[in-house]
Amino acid sequence: MGMRHPLKGATYEGFPSLPWYDWWIQSQLAQQPKELFACIQDFDHESEEISFDAIKSVYSKVSTIIINDGELGISDIVQKLLDDGRITVAKDVRGIEMAMDLVFSITGWQTMLYRPDVFSCPPSELCIADEMDGYRGEAHICLKQSRISSNRRLSDFLLGFGLMLPPRNHHTFEDVEEMKNFSRLKSVDSSTLNMHLLVKIGGISVNWTDCLACHLELDKNERALYLFRYPSFCVANLRNRSTDGNGWSVIHSCASSLPSNTHWAASQDVTELLQEIVLSYRLLFNQHVKSRELLRKLRPFKHVPLDGHDDFLLDVCGKKQFNSSLGIIERDTYELARDFAHLRSRIVRLNTYLDDRKPRSWRELWLDNRDSASWLTFWAVIVVGGMGLILSFLQLVFQIVQVAMAVRQPGS
Repeated sequence: MGMRHPLKGATYEGFPSLPWYDWWIQSQLAQQPKELFACIQDFDHESEEISFDAIKSVYSKVSTIIINDGELGISDIVQKLLDDGRITVAKDVRGIEMAMDLVFSITGWQTMLYRPDVFSCPPSELCIADEMDGYRGEAHICLKQSRISSNRRLSDFLLGFGLMLPPRNHHTFEDVEEMKNFSRLKSVDSSTLNMHLLVKIGGISVNWTDCLACHLELDKNERALYLFRYPSFCVANLRNRSTDGNGWSVIHSCASSLPSNTHWAASQDVTELLQEIVLSYRLLFNQHVKSRELLRKLRPFKHVPLDGHDDFLLDVCGKKQFNSSLGIIERDTYELARDFAHLRSRIVRLNTYLDDRKPRSWRELWLDNRDSASWLTFWAVIVVGGMGLILSFLQLVFQIVQVAMAVRQPGS
């Protein structure tokens, strides 16, 4: 029997029917000032709380506009909302800016590639939240860009923040050794790269994030690994991508349509990336028994109420059976260029980090069985050598006893 999927039949156009998403989007709205929603028709400014129902119409319309034409920019989407009468703005610069901030925010919530940080920067800029505590990885190279960029198509605009949707076999390594490792490492398997080894040998701490783009980002200095805690979001988007090209999710519509774009994913790349993200949980957790046991100790939903929990995370990380209808193939050994083409650079960085970490105690030596032949040889030498020392010691003790007895019986 395959894993339970609570999101069967989920739809993404408008708002997704994921069990946890209602709570999540409401929590995002609660963090925003009412000023952000001032342009929405019939918005109740007197209400103490901002409910999703208050923005549902605009939210759904933004989704429809992007799915129908991913070539549009933030400013184009604002104009379509104005033409449709979904929003109204004052005839000043600030009114337009707030409408752009709203569309920018909704796009982030619908793709989960970033979370907006609308009021942390000057009006001339658009900002995203710092999801990785000051670390700048591939996904979020910078947190802000000029508002002028909102005129560009979504794929080009989002690239201004970082490599949120990486293409196949792309890397941003500048260090010579890292580039060599990228070319040299061809495959990985769960016996040598898993969460148990990363935590126990690598000293890694797991930081769970609501940002899909930050999945598998590694801050080596802080020894922090960022993991996306809502993998059912990937599944919902995979199931919404129909074979005839209709009904794509918003995140698919953020792909690049330019064949010459080597720095951003095409629509098929987005599908493969979502599959790889789901598969990465299997590699790091499910295919290693001690890693499966470790998941609950890592507390992915700490401080998150039950309504915001993604049960699929526990399924994909902790259950042996896997639903292969998602086009995801579980293997004993994964070829990076084939199975993790989009996450390749992050897995290479993770594997290199673990290779460079050496056991520092007898306990870590016992746990570190990445090279099973060397591990068996080492402990065989320790056991055999230890037994030899013990036997030698016993022999010495026996000889001392014999000498002592001879001393006590001089006449014998």
